[in-house]
Amino acid sequence: MRKQSVNLWAVLVCVVIGQVIPAVWYSIFSEQWMSLNGFTVEQIKSATSPVPYLASIVSTSFVAYTMAWVFTKVPVKSFVLGFLIGLLFGTVFVLFETIVKDMFSMRPLALSLIDGGVSVIVYTITGTILGAWRKYE
Repeated sequence: MRKQSVNLWAVLVCVVIGQVIPAVWYSIFSEQWMSLNGFTVEQIKSATSPVPYLASIVSTSFVAYTMAWVFTKVPVKSFVLGFLIGLLFGTVFVLFETIVKDMFSMRPLALSLIDGGVSVIVYTITGTILGAWRKYE
């Protein structure tokens, strides 16, 4: 029996996609997101620190690698199962947690759906890629 292992190329692709999707997502919802947060265009333009982008790359790397590792233990052997587990992880571990945290912070549900929704999409696509692009030792 072949042993499934973490596919680092698939993880790398997931990290890149995990940067592109939020960039597109927040460009689509930028006005609504800024309004719900109470930000002005000037505030957004003055925020030039690279730290959030670096944190995003590091975080996405850990998420993609961890999902890939979990997929070897389950094992996930198809893109459909990867899609479903990615959707489940994104919804349960990120979206629901974001909604609850934002409720306690008295933030609007629409903001939770914007911020958590992008994670659901990223996790789902990551799961799909990792489920489809497996590596065996």
